[in-house]
Amino acid sequence: MTSKTRFATMVAVAGMVFQSSLILTALAVPGSKPPAKKPKAAAAKTKTAAKPDAQLVAAGKKIYDSKGCSACHAIGGKGGNSGPDLTATGAVPTHTVQWLSVQVANPKAHNPDSTMPGFAATIPAKDLTAISTYLVTLKGSGPSGSSSATAPVKKGPGPDPAVVAKIEKLGGMIGPVAQNDDHLDINLHLAGANVSDASLTSLAGLKGVVRLDLGTTPITDAGLAKIKGMKDLTELHLEGTKITDAGLADIADMKNLTYLNLYNTGITDAGLAHLTKLTNLKHLYLWQTKVTPEGAAKLKQSLPQADINLGWEQPAAKKP
Repeated sequence: MTSKTRFATMVAVAGMVFQSSLILTALAVPGSKPPAKKPKAAAAKTKTAAKPDAQLVAAGKKIYDSKGCSACHAIGGKGGNSGPDLTATGAVPTHTVQWLSVQVANPKAHNPDSTMPGFAATIPAKDLTAISTYLVTLKGSGPSGSSSATAPVKKGPGPDPAVVAKIEKLGGMIGPVAQNDDHLDINLHLAGANVSDASLTSLAGLKGVVRLDLGTTPITDAGLAKIKGMKDLTELHLEGTKITDAGLADIADMKNLTYLNLYNTGITDAGLAHLTKLTNLKHLYLWQTKVTPEGAAKLKQSLPQADINLGWEQPAAKKP
């Protein structure tokens, strides 16, 4: 190859490279469209959230029922009210199967102050998954939870911020009973000796209080007189307080009560006469009181629907 031929060839190659660079530059210009690619079949499909397995949901509901969860929790208006309403628990974005499994197994992992017992030792992991799978389907429509995204909200008036501040200053807690129910739950149990009869004056004007825990506080009959206007109460804890028979007269008109705890108080048979009007009462605890089996049996005649619990008493030793 002569020098002229070699030079001509190099010029031709350089020209091809230059043209190629122009083409690549043109393709990189903003607004230019790259060659269309056919979408892959898998990418063309719209992703949808996997539905919970129907058999696992059914199994979870059976376990929920068998473990007595409804004693504390309500679903679709059926069940207890000492724990949060679960009608729409699945509508909360953070309530995944994993989150709910932890909540059932060890509630204190989410809330150190939770009073809910943990079930890690009594419910196997596979059953925890089943219960949680059932719970995530509860989105407000009732037991199946499949047709609505929100639960019917039970509206109650909001508490006075000044009253909230006083309760919290004492060391107590106040808040809605559930995420979809703004009726109030007041817990002064943890406040202990900080609670006095006088401190209950601020509670007198509160409306929509359905749960009140005064257990182990030093309140007396004078304190009960200050809360007698709480006609919405369904659950009242008075265990370990200093109330007497006379004080029970002030709760006689709390006809919505379904739960009353009088454990370790000075109540006698005479005081039970004040409770005969509580026709919705389902649970009455009288452990370590002065109430006799005869007195409890008499009250049972007036309140046949109530479980009147005297606790377990050690039988008297037989004389040799």
